[in-house]
Amino acid sequence: MLTIRDIAAKAGVSVSTASRALNNNPRISQATRERIQALADAEGYLPNYNAKNLTAGEANAVGVVFPTANHTLPENPFYIDLLRGINAQLVQRQYVLSVAISKTPEDLLKNVKSMVAQGKIKRFILFYAQADDPITNFLRQHKLRFVTIGHPADHAEDFFVDNDNLQAGIGGATYLLDQLAVKHPVFVESEHDWGYEQQRREGYERVTAEFNVEPLTCKLGELNRVRLFIKQHPEIDGIMATDDYNAIEFYRLLREQYDISRFPVVSFNHSLPDGLTDADLHSVDLFPEKMGSATVALLFSDREPLESPTPGQIKIPYEIK
Repeated sequence: MLTIRDIAAKAGVSVSTASRALNNNPRISQATRERIQALADAEGYLPNYNAKNLTAGEANAVGVVFPTANHTLPENPFYIDLLRGINAQLVQRQYVLSVAISKTPEDLLKNVKSMVAQGKIKRFILFYAQADDPITNFLRQHKLRFVTIGHPADHAEDFFVDNDNLQAGIGGATYLLDQLAVKHPVFVESEHDWGYEQQRREGYERVTAEFNVEPLTCKLGELNRVRLFIKQHPEIDGIMATDDYNAIEFYRLLREQYDISRFPVVSFNHSLPDGLTDADLHSVDLFPEKMGSATVALLFSDREPLESPTPGQIKIPYEIK
């Protein structure tokens, strides 16, 4: 691999002069900077940003932490799009991704501690926001910089990127009851009761109150319990779910008991390929790639200040499709 010494030798200058030129140091003349930078580009030289950052005690990597719940595996298209947005911004800053995934909170914390102690990672993005979370507690204790995807549950000062999940819940429920003419909806959520699910449920409950309909709610999880719920509520004529996968799972169980098709469904994330279901599915697009890009901007706002009326937080709009 080409080194700074090779560039210096080819340019006929000292290593320190070559280094200053490549870093646009004004102590080096403009002509010399341009000549050495052009030579480096022609030779395909890539600076060792990792070594540079490690000299300052920080790796050129950002830790991305997934939640431990099984349904949030990285194969989910929503998380893939988040990673795509994050990675595009990190590449521009000469940083790379380092991912932490574990089945238990204890193992996840060990993973993050190892990233800090051995990998010298000092910036993190968490794909969740949860009250009394051991990961965020550890990061705060060690004064490490992090951003959560989702509104912090118990620390208002934490940086976060999110959608307005309350308004998205109101918009989704209004679409289901008004545009799709559903009279007996059910709100379907995971068994984990994430903060964003609570906010979308609140939006759903506000709308059902306005339409004077019963706000049925069902948590997924134990299949026989969900099947019994469906059997007890044959009047259900529409679904609102906290994400596309929850919607499809409940719809599958509904079809086990009733002969239905083109059933009205409103869900979130816009992550399913066309033709996967025969439901009349309308998904709320939360623009996860934009969320990923915004998260990196917020994570590096100590170096690249953002002009924002709400420092430390960015809200991404939604669209029903």
